[in-house]
Amino acid sequence: MTGPHRSLLLVGCLTLTACGGPQAPAKPPAPPAPTTDSPGIASSPSPDLTPVPAPADLIAVGRLANPATVIDTVAAWAKYPIDVRALVSKNKPEAAALLVYDAPVEFAVALDNKGLGNFPQPFAVVSIGVSSVEGTVEFAKRQGQSVRMQRPGVYQIAKGKSPVCAVAASIGKAPARLVCGDRQEDIDALLGYATRGLPTENMGKADLHIELRADPLRRRYSKDLRQLKTMAAPFVLSEMSLDSPRFDRALADAVHGVADEVLSLAEDIDQIRIEAALDKSGNVLETTTAFKFRGQSSWTVQTMVDAAKRSKGVPEMFWKLPKDSELATFGVGANAKRYDAIRKTLAELMDGALEKEKVPRKVRDQLSDVLLDTWTAEGDFVYAHSELMGSGAPGKPGSALAIRDSIRSRLGWYVIGIDDKPAKYKGYLDKVVKLYNDAQLRQLLDKRMKVKGTDLPKLSARPARGLAGGATTYELVLTSAFFGKLDGAEKGARVPPLSIVITVLPDGDRTWIGLSADEKLLNTKLTEVKKGDATLASREGIGQLKTARGVSGGFFTAGNLVKSAADSIADASDIKKALNAMPHHGETPVLMWTTVSAGAGPNVLWTLRVPRAVVEDIAAIAPLLAAMKKEPVPVMAPEGIAPPVAPGPVKPKALSKPKKR
Repeated sequence: MTGPHRSLLLVGCLTLTACGGPQAPAKPPAPPAPTTDSPGIASSPSPDLTPVPAPADLIAVGRLANPATVIDTVAAWAKYPIDVRALVSKNKPEAAALLVYDAPVEFAVALDNKGLGNFPQPFAVVSIGVSSVEGTVEFAKRQGQSVRMQRPGVYQIAKGKSPVCAVAASIGKAPARLVCGDRQEDIDALLGYATRGLPTENMGKADLHIELRADPLRRRYSKDLRQLKTMAAPFVLSEMSLDSPRFDRALADAVHGVADEVLSLAEDIDQIRIEAALDKSGNVLETTTAFKFRGQSSWTVQTMVDAAKRSKGVPEMFWKLPKDSELATFGVGANAKRYDAIRKTLAELMDGALEKEKVPRKVRDQLSDVLLDTWTAEGDFVYAHSELMGSGAPGKPGSALAIRDSIRSRLGWYVIGIDDKPAKYKGYLDKVVKLYNDAQLRQLLDKRMKVKGTDLPKLSARPARGLAGGATTYELVLTSAFFGKLDGAEKGARVPPLSIVITVLPDGDRTWIGLSADEKLLNTKLTEVKKGDATLASREGIGQLKTARGVSGGFFTAGNLVKSAADSIADASDIKKALNAMPHHGETPVLMWTTVSAGAGPNVLWTLRVPRAVVEDIAAIAPLLAAMKKEPVPVMAPEGIAPPVAPGPVKPKALSKPKKR
């Protein structure tokens, strides 16, 4: 093995054969006796087991507390007949006798502050528990690996090769540890800590613990970051400027603002911790990702703390979302004032660029008005989505007909609820329709981009069909001519038009917004949420969210993930069969929520709970997905068509950067 292939490092350590040399004999030899070419094994002084403190520049540590138990549990949940101990014993009997199965697998990473260059490669090692130094040394020698004693209880293995390993006496659960790194420098820097410090570090009771520390990085690179800003900002400005006073001034504000935010966030962050624990009695895997901050000088941290102050728990309207949702979330409304500077700067950038291109003032004013009205939703919001199964309509993979069907199925339906007055969102979408159909804009597109109005999708507003209460529908029609212009369109083939609708449904001072290519189905969902029929309140498996006090949360299902992943590789009928073959049909919810604690040093905690049923479903469907043979079908919608990704008004599509003249 050569080069920094760290992904193979752990496997090499586990078998003790990836470090070079021939394979172990099929029949294990008799227990080894001390040999003359292994000086000191029979009568060496006691090894040094003095505890070693963590290096000052340690930036990451991690521990898989009991690898064999974790694998056994996951295998049992997945119903895979895997016995790790028996598997290793059968294939590597000598290695099986050396491994301490209940000892943790650990890793450590530290900065090399004396290394060459601005960003020297950090030191990094992986460590596993073994039953003895002597047995490991003899085993390594039988594999043809070079072994050299460095000091009592410490032996270098495979020096000069990658990975480089050493075995040493250890404190903690295992009497010895095999420690491997990509370079000799890694072993020299971290072997002592890996064997006499890391095993006793308190990492809690989680099965998996990963900790990233920012302070050493800040001490080492904060000055470099400030220098990078000083050097990079003028370069970016010179490359992107248009010699337009309005645009260039706004560009300078944006570049310096982003750079300052990066520096402030680097000063705020203290630690990132990732943990995962298997609850065998509760049949659930719970993971947490915690961001610990030491201050709140950055806009990002201030915004999260502000959201925590505004949070009142799960909004009541979350429980009104459709019961059959494959994904549903809730969130705290934004403080619109915090986005004022961002909106104004983006509006100035866009207007200055379009002014340089001599775009008519009327068009520019409408674009600015739409942009300045974005990110202004302050009410709490909820969101639900489900994909549709493909229609199974005939069409070669990659053809316009296949793309049409993919847009329809992947779009599925979306329902968004906002605790805000409907007039605001109707007014916003009215502006978008007016701008889209502006005659001057159409002339500009025809002249500058050679895009004829007849080739564009048609956008219009009308009263909603089949919905009472003053609902308005905004309809975007992808015409046959539009599909005919796509790559892959078959000559002479007629693709039916596809209508995509956005419907705004008033509900007192609350607003429901739906999006789908199936208007009839969407109307059904909007009626359900307004009347409170077939809602999440009666869905099993999400009750824990009722006590969540986070700034956001919700759930998703394995079925939604399968449809998203498999749509490009399988026919609709195959996906349906695969979902039916899953023990729980991909309907079990995976819960998630985010909490923010205020204070001088705020913490952000993201929690994910994966039930055993989800593991069973994924394990059951994996072989079926692997066997699907369908050629890839493009799943990206044509330019300008995408499902909403935010609870507020639909954001305008970002303009391409104008070419510098």
